[in-house]
Amino acid sequence: MPFRTADFVSLFTYDRTATYSPLMGEISPLDGKRCLVTGGGGFLGRHLVAALRLKGCPVHVLDTVPAPGTVDGIRWFQGDVRRYPDVAAACEGVDTVFHTAAVIEALTHVRSSVAKRIRAINVGGTKNVIRAAREARARRLVHTSSIVASFCMDAAGRDESAPYSTSRDLYTATKIEAEQAVLAASGKDGLLTCAIRPGGIYGPGERFTYGRLVRALKKGVPVVVFGDGRARLDYVYIDNLVEGELRAAERLVEGSPVCGQAYFLSDETPINAGQFSIDLARNMGLDVPVVRVPDPIARAMGLMWERLYQVFGMPKPVFTVANVKLCDIDHYFSIDRAKRDFGYAPRVNTDEGLRRTAIEAREYYDSL
Repeated sequence: MPFRTADFVSLFTYDRTATYSPLMGEISPLDGKRCLVTGGGGFLGRHLVAALRLKGCPVHVLDTVPAPGTVDGIRWFQGDVRRYPDVAAACEGVDTVFHTAAVIEALTHVRSSVAKRIRAINVGGTKNVIRAAREARARRLVHTSSIVASFCMDAAGRDESAPYSTSRDLYTATKIEAEQAVLAASGKDGLLTCAIRPGGIYGPGERFTYGRLVRALKKGVPVVVFGDGRARLDYVYIDNLVEGELRAAERLVEGSPVCGQAYFLSDETPINAGQFSIDLARNMGLDVPVVRVPDPIARAMGLMWERLYQVFGMPKPVFTVANVKLCDIDHYFSIDRAKRDFGYAPRVNTDEGLRRTAIEAREYYDSL
């Protein structure tokens, strides 16, 4: 859902009084610096744009959707990260790039044309952003990667030293390749880079994941819990994530430990994915039915739907094998490195984040 002009009045409540520990060394404030946000019409992107405007930053937005209107301090570039000229034009004159544009498709079995498109956006698009940032002499690039970079490893409480995932789904594979390209570019042609690996992103107005849940609840569809419901997953409230990305950007200076590194960001309160959905529904004031599906059955169903999508062009699966794995295996990480290197601390806990999200979600539910 693209943002509207009015969204910049009250979209984001970034704490401009946030302080940094002197132990973290030098910072380079973003205030007033020209920034680019790729995917700036998306959920994370538009919150980053709003937060940067509150810091007085002129902002370039690159997105495939048309500009929602004229907003002071924002220059909109309608384009595609797959086309280098589009990216280069948006990068012109910017100090810092926040790269959020990506396709979220946790599919393993797809037609070659679909796989080619996903790779072209997630990997090729990221490489275009790196090249354009270097040629434009931008100083900083913060890449939004994903927690799935270490997907299905022995992840419970581990840190960034955990190895990359070997999962074969396209989203995981392409996000890993893109992250590796970003981190390898740090220090070349004056560009300093880092990658942020958020848990499941949520907050008021999120429509991709929780909008789909709300629409299903409106139709009377029960909440489905895979497995025994004990596996936990990291989540991150949108305000926490945006503040973390801004803090990381301001620490991208020569000699900083942030340069060339990846960071997990979360609310630091992992929760089962099914329970998260149940809690959101209850905060909305809904008493929803719950269906529990054993792991073997859920994985078999996910595989069957993927194959039907691949071979016969059926509608996209409601869930995939990778989705099931993400929900039935402990998959949460330590955020100590982010705390140490750029003073990250989740200011909104998951209970409060769910409460805030549920208020807007209930309004959306009632409007359907």
